[in-house]
Amino acid sequence: MGMRMMFTVFLLVVLATTVVSFTSDRASDGRKAAAKDKASDLVALTVKGCCSHPACSVNNPDICG
Repeated sequence: MGMRMMFTVFLLVVLATTVVSFTSDRASDGRKAAAKDKASDLVALTVKGCCSHPACSVNNPDICG
């Protein structure tokens, strides 16, 4: 294999590695966003549950308004 061919193969490997790394990183960002949405939904349900109980709503007027 010539020097030029080896350099071309090297560049192709670097490009392929970069593309795979970039796409997998973006996929993990999506999973993180989905987990964050689930957590905020859970917090909202917990607050709503607290506000429906008189004792809890009295102790947390800043949340239940």
